Amino acid sequence: MVWSMGIARRIYKNTTYLGIAEIVSRVLQFVVMLYAARLLSQQNFGKFSFALSLSFMAVILADLGINTLLIREISRNKSLVSKYFINAFSIKIVLSIITFFIIVAVLNALNYPEITRQIVYIIWLFTILSTFTELFYSIFRAFEQMFYDAFLKILRMSILAVTGIYVLFKGYGVIIFSYTFVFTEIIVITLGSLIALKKFIKLDIRIDPVFIKSTLKKALPFGLAFIFGSIYFFIGSIMLSKMKGDVEVAIFSAAYNIALALIFIPTVYINAIYPVLSRYYKEGKSGLRLLYERSFKYLYIIGLPISLGIFMLSDEIIGFLYGARYSISSIALRIISLYLFLKFINFLLGIVLSSIDKQNKRMLGQGITAGISILLNLLLIPLIGFVGAAISTLITEIFLFIIYYIFVSKSWYYYNFLGILPKPIIAVIIMSLFIGFTNLNLIITIIASAAIYLSVLMVLRTLDKKDYEIIRKIFKNEEQRGHN
Repeated sequence: MVWSMGIARRIYKNTTYLGIAEIVSRVLQFVVMLYAARLLSQQNFGKFSFALSLSFMAVILADLGINTLLIREISRNKSLVSKYFINAFSIKIVLSIITFFIIVAVLNALNYPEITRQIVYIIWLFTILSTFTELFYSIFRAFEQMFYDAFLKILRMSILAVTGIYVLFKGYGVIIFSYTFVFTEIIVITLGSLIALKKFIKLDIRIDPVFIKSTLKKALPFGLAFIFGSIYFFIGSIMLSKMKGDVEVAIFSAAYNIALALIFIPTVYINAIYPVLSRYYKEGKSGLRLLYERSFKYLYIIGLPISLGIFMLSDEIIGFLYGARYSISSIALRIISLYLFLKFINFLLGIVLSSIDKQNKRMLGQGITAGISILLNLLLIPLIGFVGAAISTLITEIFLFIIYYIFVSKSWYYYNFLGILPKPIIAVIIMSLFIGFTNLNLIITIIASAAIYLSVLMVLRTLDKKDYEIIRKIFKNEEQRGHN
């Protein structure tokens, strides 16, 4: 296979752009949610968390997989960008109206109080606007111009952090705090549309019903996969809200938000390689296998110490971030932390299925795990509340990994990953011994633990010649070729 310097550097550049954006935006997002947890009452923070979960589930229907489809299709044929854009935009308008009536029906059926409904409607508007923003992101990613994506993400969270924290400290309450999300998204979608129209899209307002039908047919497996995925991702908070009340939602969300903040790591990398994976598959390049194998290895190496580190330091992390009021959240965090490294790998497996035109398999996997998640939550939440929601999250992710791995192996390529497991496990055991036998400041412990883990990986020569070859090609200026 030929892995050119251009491909390697493009992945590196786009990963860097998205990495900076995700780090900045996730940190700012976490800070906003942290202050919301501290400055709002637990009841209002629980209501707000419920609104986010319900709205994020509903907004998947308003997208129905179109954004992901556009990345794949436009990256393969950039001349269709304008046609895809205007027809996708039209579809989203109709789907957004449908989601609104679904939200209203759900709130009425479950008989939520007026203040909860107000918060949900406001956050729904924010999420609907964001799915149109994501439409522009899809175009930027299809052209592998992630700089614009990164710029808008940083701008979004910078504005939201300033306005949101200001509103919280001024004591304006949860309703005005919710409106800051809408205000921010209006600014971001306006700028996104201006950039896309100037740089990538020649606006041609011609609706093609046949093309829309074809697009919906192609996007539906993506959409159903995301709907099912959002169910197992957010259903815990929604079911907690109805079964146990707002306070337990707040306790669970405090822990879950930490996990969500760390999901930026696989998200950045996967967003950067998705267009490359899709193009490689269409062109028949053997580079697809190499990119899959190495990505699996890197995400495992990164995710494993994060999972174990959070598990061992959960009490200290919750105390440092939220204070004594949320100390019980450390139980949920300890459970949730165990699924993080699997989540990293599942991001890769899911995007590989989409890249090789096996989105139906991805949809099936998400559907099975969504059913498992609902069943587990129904069984566990009435018995043990937020702890049950956390356990359900962990078990569901394990099932998803098993299902995804089987699908990728049978549909395309069997990768025996057992060979990459031992060395990071040895390194993480040594790291955990350091954590267990020291009593240092939390920040110092995290930095020292990371240094120990990386040092052991280097001593054990975890990265092989091919890894270093790829790294050299990322940073070297002249063309280099390597053969698998």
